[in-house]
Amino acid sequence: MYPTLQSMGITSIQDIEKFTLRYEGGHDVLKIYYRREKGSLLPKSKKFKFGRSTKTVLADGGQQTYRQVQEPSLIVLRAMEELEQIVGKQHESKATKADLIKELEHLEKVVNSKISEIKEKIDSMQ
Repeated sequence: MYPTLQSMGITSIQDIEKFTLRYEGGHDVLKIYYRREKGSLLPKSKKFKFGRSTKTVLADGGQQTYRQVQEPSLIVLRAMEELEQIVGKQHESKATKADLIKELEHLEKVVNSKISEIKEKIDSMQ
């Protein structure tokens, strides 16, 4: 039913809650979020990175100038179509202030955790 998602290793299609797509460091990053019961050991999300293809196109018909254009991978486009069938267009709704604050707080936790981990490694070296 969803061949692209299945080829990406996604098996819990009925548990998909939402997804996001962003451009980061030259890659498209697709993150899929799942509905999970409290205490579940299964991951709440999976992240996939896709490279972009670059092609040269004629920029100005009369000047014979060319420019390079990046396009998203066909796999990410097909995955998005399948995900939209599953969850609808809810990923396109505008982010609210509360959503952005929640995302920022989560990012702070992740960064602080990583900093602590690196500090512990440094301390163990002395």
